[in-house]
Amino acid sequence: MSKIELLHGDCLEKMKDIPDGSVDLIVTSPPYYLNKEYEKTISYENYCLMMEKSFVEWNRVLVGGGYVVVNFGDYFNSGNRFYVADVPSCYPATINYFKWGVEVAGMDLQATRIWRKQFAKMGIPFVCNSHPRPVFDYEHIWSFRKKNGSNKEIVVDRKITQRGVVGETWTSTAGLKTHCAAFPIELPEWAITVYSQDKATILDPFMGSGTTGVACKNLNRNFIGIELDPEYFKIAEKRIDVNEKLVKELKDGNK
Repeated sequence: MSKIELLHGDCLEKMKDIPDGSVDLIVTSPPYYLNKEYEKTISYENYCLMMEKSFVEWNRVLVGGGYVVVNFGDYFNSGNRFYVADVPSCYPATINYFKWGVEVAGMDLQATRIWRKQFAKMGIPFVCNSHPRPVFDYEHIWSFRKKNGSNKEIVVDRKITQRGVVGETWTSTAGLKTHCAAFPIELPEWAITVYSQDKATILDPFMGSGTTGVACKNLNRNFIGIELDPEYFKIAEKRIDVNEKLVKELKDGNK
């Protein structure tokens, strides 16, 4: 049975209690700084500082050779938040993530992939009707690796490891009714399958509604989830508890 630990509070504070080198894999999707409700009280400068500190902490708690799989999207330059532009424009978040992960935390950028979102299920922003710009029907999935002086890695499943574009066959909904920026459960299940082994300890410091935790229950991994928002924390508790009961029933039924 997987061990589940859910922590309510600021991830930078809660991670201080996690011992060095005790986490096998981090799977997370940090705030995108898209002016969502939970992002309105933080400046861009403080957001970047929070992310820098997060990467440093991730590197500390990971085992040597452990991975961070992080899902993120590019920034929309609404209101000229990043630079002055004549037309609706964007700012590539990849600039920041390379800096935070490689230059600040000292990790290796092990792989870059694209999550191809289900276009047919997406709403079309009004701006796309007036300007020749694409819908954000893709996001980034980057994998960072904590240095350990070795070039050895484990390939669990070549068929899913070698794909540079993922998500085209993921059929579940993203769960936006429970969280405004949720990802489909196939995303953390894919990351956990590729970058960890049975009974590994997985951390999601921006747990949200708990999708990574549900994936850990499904795949027999231990899970540590941290969430600041009290409503999302309650949702995560309920989702992971319900999933735990379901997994137990399935196992009992197969005895």
